[in-house]
Amino acid sequence: MIRPTLVCGLIAVAAVATASAEDFPLTFRTIPAKDVMSFPGGSGNIGSLQTAKPTKLKNEPKATSRHPLYGECRDMTTGAALVYRLDESKGDGKGYDQLIVDMNQNGDLTDDPVTQRLVLSGDRQTVSPEQLLFGPIQAPADKAVAGGRPIYFARVYIYNRQLLGMGQEAQNMFIGQLMLKAGWYLDTTVELNGRKTKVGVFDGDSNLRLGDVSQPQTYTSGAEKSWYFRPGDFLLVDADGSGKFENDLFQSEAYPFGPILYLGGMAYKVALTPDCKSLRVEPWTGLLAEVALQPHGDQVKYLTLSWEGTSGNWQLIRPAVTNGKVMVPPGNYRLYGCSLVGGGGSRDHVMVSGMQRIPQTPVSIAAGKANTLDCGGPLQIQVTATKAGAQTRGLLAEDSSKASGNAETTLSINANLAGSGGEIYSTFLKGDRFQSNPPKPTFSIVQAGGKTVATGNLEFG
Repeated sequence: MIRPTLVCGLIAVAAVATASAEDFPLTFRTIPAKDVMSFPGGSGNIGSLQTAKPTKLKNEPKATSRHPLYGECRDMTTGAALVYRLDESKGDGKGYDQLIVDMNQNGDLTDDPVTQRLVLSGDRQTVSPEQLLFGPIQAPADKAVAGGRPIYFARVYIYNRQLLGMGQEAQNMFIGQLMLKAGWYLDTTVELNGRKTKVGVFDGDSNLRLGDVSQPQTYTSGAEKSWYFRPGDFLLVDADGSGKFENDLFQSEAYPFGPILYLGGMAYKVALTPDCKSLRVEPWTGLLAEVALQPHGDQVKYLTLSWEGTSGNWQLIRPAVTNGKVMVPPGNYRLYGCSLVGGGGSRDHVMVSGMQRIPQTPVSIAAGKANTLDCGGPLQIQVTATKAGAQTRGLLAEDSSKASGNAETTLSINANLAGSGGEIYSTFLKGDRFQSNPPKPTFSIVQAGGKTVATGNLEFG
């Protein structure tokens, strides 16, 4: 008699969980050109600009410029590439004003539309680097999503125009870069537990599709290993109820796309329907483990963790922080990003944001266990200083030893602000909406005897 009762109970629980899932219809939206580059959800897909033609380019219309620039934005998931060419329609040296992007990815630029340069009101002409905006660039009809055809914009930066006159020598040289970013998104209003929240889905890696989970990339330099997560797609949340998705340096309304999303402090399972016309949302029915952030979890505003999946793949999640604690599925975790808020009144608030680029030994999180994670304050200033003599390049070998005695030395100082989890903080803002910069940190160089020999500001962080 016990077994049938237990089985029926399990079936009842499963039925409740299934019934609680709901599909919310998504609406296709476009972003005004002036707002695209500042829209939340990453920087899009970035490629270089060179005079050398990509190997994937099979055919192209005749260029007007003597120095057309080429490149490709690569899809990190499939390896496919979007080839592009920048041209000067008014003649060589008259300015790049036309862009062709191989949106159908067939290696042929003759069947893709020519996109003109956009000049927006308020744009300021910059000498170096040149900044140009192109768009809208429309995706092919077969790439339509939720009843709309995706559009993209491209921000072009030209850094080294002077290299263009070097002929064959400039073939593989870096002239600039192109940043391709989506000018569209899908959104819906999710109503859960009597609370309505505007939620969106954004093509953060600009590869003409949705649903990409950011993947880690590891680098080794000498004895040091570092990692970062390649661009993926984003879930957008109108956290402040303003009716729109807003951007800031802390990406507070952009969440890495994945199976778990926190709304109103609660965890939900989310997924796109196969046709991308709806967002499926249901309460997270799996186990959740409580994690206390230490030693000053009350200062943590946002937290980004990397979570190891069952197949050994790592993915990013942004759990809700409540009273210095988070609730996450059991598993192995690494700290990836952390934002702290401190200060008195709203005008005195200071927010700092940091990243952990060194993959640490994973922390095992288990349900029903007293889990802790180190992050945030107290922050420590880590200072390194290296002294080097002036270069003696160009001196004859027999003269270099004589010159070394008179050579000036250069003292290079590097300072990092490190958190308790080893994360390095590099973004600092203050004020009631964190829109202004705090004073630049100052430093003094003091000799062993106490004499101050130099002072200054740390200009770049």
